[in-house]
Amino acid sequence: MNMTERIYHQSPLFIQKILIELYGKRMVKRRYNKEFFRILDSIRYRDRWPIDKLKQLQIERLKDNLIRAQQHSIYYRRLFKEVGFEPSELSDLKGIEKLPITTKTSIRENIDQVVNDNYKSHPHLITHTSGTTGAGLIYPESVSCEQEKWAVWWRFRMNRGIGFATWVAFFGGRTIVPINQSKPPYWRTVKATKRHMFSMYHLNKKTLPAYIDKINHEKISWFHGYPSFLSNLASLMLENGLRFEHKVKKVSIGAENLLESHKRLIKEAFGVSPIQHYGLSEPVANISECEYGNMHVDEDYSFVEFIPIQGQKDQYRIVGSSFSNPAMFFLRYDTNDVATITANHKCQCGRESRIVDRVDGRSEDFVTLRNGTKIGRMDHIFKDMINVVEARIVQEKDGFIHFDVVKSSSYQQNDEESLIQEIRSRLDADYFDIRYVDKIERTSSGKLRFVVSEYEGPA
Repeated sequence: MNMTERIYHQSPLFIQKILIELYGKRMVKRRYNKEFFRILDSIRYRDRWPIDKLKQLQIERLKDNLIRAQQHSIYYRRLFKEVGFEPSELSDLKGIEKLPITTKTSIRENIDQVVNDNYKSHPHLITHTSGTTGAGLIYPESVSCEQEKWAVWWRFRMNRGIGFATWVAFFGGRTIVPINQSKPPYWRTVKATKRHMFSMYHLNKKTLPAYIDKINHEKISWFHGYPSFLSNLASLMLENGLRFEHKVKKVSIGAENLLESHKRLIKEAFGVSPIQHYGLSEPVANISECEYGNMHVDEDYSFVEFIPIQGQKDQYRIVGSSFSNPAMFFLRYDTNDVATITANHKCQCGRESRIVDRVDGRSEDFVTLRNGTKIGRMDHIFKDMINVVEARIVQEKDGFIHFDVVKSSSYQQNDEESLIQEIRSRLDADYFDIRYVDKIERTSSGKLRFVVSEYEGPA
């Protein structure tokens, strides 16, 4: 938790409302300006390009970024020389396979040499990511990259009938409501972004009516957020016989894998099936669901490789190379996520991009507090923990929670103090500890299961 967040959480409610609205206005000014809408128009125009035209665009954009990396990144200039790779000679997409696959760890350990040596002279922001392994990464991102990322996401939304004027009930991982707050409102409204932001850390059987009353009062027809939280809301609604008084038109999800159990609960409680896209903070891959329910790779956004996993039928590692961030180079970057692909078939929607059956890399259990509150997608705890190599959350049958942490050589006492503070800002509980381990076991497909819980909740 940085100083700004600490000031926000310690402020009275009316100050929090002012601060979060100012933040929203600043974000809109930076993200949704004239240049953004120019990018959005271009991206929407490319939506149904034939695959040959998309591949040619990929070669052009990939080559441009590789040449930039050679000119402005010490790390990649040295790597290209070591493997005998010349970016200007790239003529087909398979040419990039001469480069080794990079990981979040290798990028983090060499960040000063990976970044563009001139990025500070251009408009940029600092981006934080954690991902399914719990390992943090902080890197510069150009404003144009952020705009293209959001333009691709908005293309997906607009294709599904969601516009900029649509108000949304947003269920994400940020602690927008202080964890020790025991009375409504368990949400904050941001007029600038047309978002009602609901806390995932306060929802339980006791607080549920307040959430439902707010949603009914605002007649919110679009829901977006983590499927683990939305399915928890749906489950509580069904258990307690509560329904919305208006029609919900759209439920979109992101950040996690959408499980069949999530789909069933959301459809039953909300009256509409959720739609999904897969994306990351790192601009290396984006996969969007079309109107026929197929997951299409957004080929114009980045170059995505699916690397077969030995011994695992139809399972592929998702590896991506970015086009759009001149401040920071992600080339053959292992997302640490896994896709299932059974056949390359045509879709009725007319798009010729590759189709993925599902992304399996973000399936996570809940952590359940002893008061019944269920919390999913807890990787935000580790988003600034750059000295954590990886982490896992294990909850015992009695509800006790272990945070298993693999430390880097740079890990210090202040890192532990920051980690404890982040945990306590999200869990109103003292029944947890931090366990330092040498390694964390993977699943058979090579994935780290970020949350493992055997706790069934209060009796």
